[in-house]
Amino acid sequence: MTGPTKAIAIIALAVIVMVSLNIAMWRRMRGGLAAAKVEQADRERDAVDRVEDPAPN
Repeated sequence: MTGPTKAIAIIALAVIVMVSLNIAMWRRMRGGLAAAKVEQADRERDAVDRVEDPAPN
């Protein structure tokens, strides 16, 4: 491989790696956001249950 061809191949490989890492990070972030939403909904449901439940006498 000549110099310019080798440089293009290295740059292309670097771009592919960066895009793959970006996609993986995006998926992980999305999963984390979904888990956070579920946790928040659980907290809100628990808070509503505590307000609606009459206190034991």
